[in-house]
Amino acid sequence: MLTTIVIIAIVAAGIALWYFNRDVKGLDVNADGKVDVADAKVAVEKAVEGVKAAADVNSDGVVDVADAKVVVEKAKAGVKKAAAKAKPSTKPAAKTATKKPATRGRKPKAQK
Repeated sequence: MLTTIVIIAIVAAGIALWYFNRDVKGLDVNADGKVDVADAKVAVEKAVEGVKAAADVNSDGVVDVADAKVVVEKAKAGVKKAAAKAKPSTKPAAKTATKKPATRGRKPKAQK
């Protein structure tokens, strides 16, 4: 379970790094003419800023419980909307088939 969480976190971090640095051509993120640790630092900083901005759903400048509450309320509203659109089935229940005894490849004996 922990391994799965770690893998998901690494993939999410990689996607965030790419997404918030996708406008950069090549690996020279800070445009200083060389690719070094400074580029990685700038890329990570841009990704963190982007994630924070995306997580601040109520636009108050802070990522906190209030943002989580907004997300939960929107999710509840979406579920209620989807449930209201769903129509109950009016079809009768399907008949269940009766099982025949297993013969294991042999023909059943004729009953007298």
